[in-house]
Amino acid sequence: MPHAVASRILFIDAYDSFSNNIISLLETRLPGVKVTTIKIDEEIPEFPSFLKGFDAVVAGAGPGHPKNQKDVGLIAELWQLSDKDLLPVLGICLGFQSLVTAFGGSIVRLPAPRHGIVRKVSHKGVSLFDGVDSIAPVQYHSLYARLPRDERMSDSSWLPNQIKASSAFNDLEPLAWDHELENSSILIQEHAANPESILMAVRHRRKPFHGVQFHPESICSDEACRQIITNWWSEAQEWSKQHRPRPPDRLLEDALPKSLGRADSPMNNKPTQRPFPNDGREDNESVLSIPKKIGAHPSPEENRWVISRILPLSGLTVPHICDLLKTESGDAIVLDSEPHQRADVGTHSIMGALEPETLRLEYSVGSCIVRARRGRHSELIDLGSHGKSIFDFLKTFLHDRKSIKGDPNVPFWGGLMGYISYEACLETLGITTSYPTGRPDISFAFVERSVVINHPRQQIHVQTIRPDDQGWVDMIAFQIANGGPLPQRDPLVGLDSAIFDPLMSSYKSKIRECQEYIRSGDSYELCLTNQAHVNTRHLTSAWPLYLHLRSLNAAPFSAYVRLGGLTLLSSSPERFMRWTRPIPTSDSCGQEVSTVQFRPIKGTVKRYPNGPNNPAISLEQATALLSTPKERAENLMIVDLIRHDLHGVVGSGNVCVPKLMVVEEYATLFQLVTVVEGTLITQALNSLDPPSLTTSPESSPCSSRPNTPVSCSGSSTCIGSPRSHPAGGLTAQNNGIDVLAASLPPGSMTGAPKRRSCALLREIEEQQPRGIYSGLVGYMDVGGGGDFSVVIRSAFRWDMDTVDDEKNANEKRDTWTVGAGGAITSLSTEEGEWEEMVAKLGSTLRVFE
Repeated sequence: MPHAVASRILFIDAYDSFSNNIISLLETRLPGVKVTTIKIDEEIPEFPSFLKGFDAVVAGAGPGHPKNQKDVGLIAELWQLSDKDLLPVLGICLGFQSLVTAFGGSIVRLPAPRHGIVRKVSHKGVSLFDGVDSIAPVQYHSLYARLPRDERMSDSSWLPNQIKASSAFNDLEPLAWDHELENSSILIQEHAANPESILMAVRHRRKPFHGVQFHPESICSDEACRQIITNWWSEAQEWSKQHRPRPPDRLLEDALPKSLGRADSPMNNKPTQRPFPNDGREDNESVLSIPKKIGAHPSPEENRWVISRILPLSGLTVPHICDLLKTESGDAIVLDSEPHQRADVGTHSIMGALEPETLRLEYSVGSCIVRARRGRHSELIDLGSHGKSIFDFLKTFLHDRKSIKGDPNVPFWGGLMGYISYEACLETLGITTSYPTGRPDISFAFVERSVVINHPRQQIHVQTIRPDDQGWVDMIAFQIANGGPLPQRDPLVGLDSAIFDPLMSSYKSKIRECQEYIRSGDSYELCLTNQAHVNTRHLTSAWPLYLHLRSLNAAPFSAYVRLGGLTLLSSSPERFMRWTRPIPTSDSCGQEVSTVQFRPIKGTVKRYPNGPNNPAISLEQATALLSTPKERAENLMIVDLIRHDLHGVVGSGNVCVPKLMVVEEYATLFQLVTVVEGTLITQALNSLDPPSLTTSPESSPCSSRPNTPVSCSGSSTCIGSPRSHPAGGLTAQNNGIDVLAASLPPGSMTGAPKRRSCALLREIEEQQPRGIYSGLVGYMDVGGGGDFSVVIRSAFRWDMDTVDDEKNANEKRDTWTVGAGGAITSLSTEEGEWEEMVAKLGSTLRVFE
């Protein structure tokens, strides 16, 4: 039966990439509160009547200008409510600026925007700041608000500490300011051009409206900032007791429209299948079940476990095993962590054994069709009856092939291995792109036979998920145990490379364009990229080229992918996302827990700034260089963005940051790395039943972590205590694939706010497709886990990307693409960003020299 909740807050989302962090803060700090979310452009007839179902409203942050109706939408209507329809409202950032402009204030561009910067704020000690000492919030703004002046007051008297508390000239009372003199220790020369004092908080003198310019929800805003939320709620409740004595009409869960946060199960419908004509199959048999033992849905009586053998590593390497698997001779997927092993990453290498009969799944953006191929047979699968989502289809596909018994120390038992292009990532945001035909944006092979190396344990796992496949396991194990030394390879010579670098003038022009969008308030950070192209003599196999790359760029997420017409050589240092297999909780409530981890890298310095023939800088020197406000701001913006993405699926209070802005050393660069983790709790299901809607979890393993004050020193941080419902009303029956789909594209390759930034970057980068660069490569395991890296420090080519050989008319030359870029902020310099992009390009291009 529908039920009411104790208190309900409406959150109006202006398409910001931090919104779910605010929702989590509200739901974890305020007892008995549930947040309902709507977008600024939601069509809601009789908006004042709709608001009667809520106790208060929070108007969120977002890109754009508060006087642009498209940027604020419904937020602007809040300030026009009649006295009988009033309710407490808190505006944050854009919401604050909209409040100020609604009551006579003005909005001005900051000479030097502030994004991801922690600064001290002074306040009156009343209202929102009652009982609050000093605060140091994070600021994300390119614009600032000014209250209307009394024409009788001179400029010298218009200082914050001298404003009279009279309402004769202003409906809004200033509560807090940022004084430049109080922040002199923050050495950002550009900020010296900003006004001496900037308004940070206001309240309306007669109406229950408050606003703050800063972001109390940021991971680097201090605990005092979160006390402001508690104070606002106390004032809101007190005002409501006096002016809204009757409890507001409750919006019952079953009465909420889908647009207000309810999520239907993506698994209720199966995809329809439509075969290609004349593809050689008979009797309408499906590629997904031919032959039955390859990729078919097992019957209930079949055992669904992994057949495996464990061998000692005994000095063998990834190239050794790939040689035995004949990786060089055809399609292959190798996820190679051997060159750069660490305690927290690079622990396993995975080699999929691909065969002609291995099932392939391919998808192109905008098509709403999955192409399934097995050998000579293929068919089309229409996603129309499956929510039009490729990720819902993949979720169903893996559930139907779930294995439930295998070695828990092996992260991959079998499943989908492949890639997701950047353009496929953009599609999840509703940004449409076009890409040449014949180049799938998503391509996965269903890998049933594989070899996994557990590097810490020095073990080799030969394994299969095919029934009755012990013979293959024994054969490969015998070959590995008796394979002998790796055959000697001829040196890779004679590539005859022609390298076409991007133009410096063009890239710097794009940097300026990015910074103009940042100054106008349309973005906080834009991750600009560019591409170099390399023509080489045709290579029958690119495997020797990959071996050369891995020897030059040791990285924990290296990869060699030969799938369909794509060849990818990657030496990526960056994990995008990993999720563990669900494991039962220790209690008897029938729940399962999965841990989701992101490792964004943002902030880079060269390891050899004076050239490879000179000494490298030390870790201590690199740490000092990466401790500047610019480098830390780059990282912080992406961390807050990822927390938002993760909160949207795992729910409020279930996100932690165990490692914040730590410097890691790689072959040619030092990088600033953060680890963000979430706890995904689901109701355990019968392994043969499709997922469905369930109730939300009542507790979180995050509750075992102390609710420590937030710091930016790299310590483990959880904000607030865990709550029982996901932010935004998402169902608890999500899994790692839902988190993956909700988090695309990788924030480290886009900027923030993500949706607006991606649209701007498409324009700035002149609609040039990034392809697999900036996308993902990795796996989704039949046991329920997954791991994907960001495709950077990489080179790729398509078979059709060839050019005529000018020296030999009968020969063709391969064309490789190498992408690189960097995060553009208001503090970026053209020369510095150009040099960073060139350094990243050079780390991969040298493989062709």
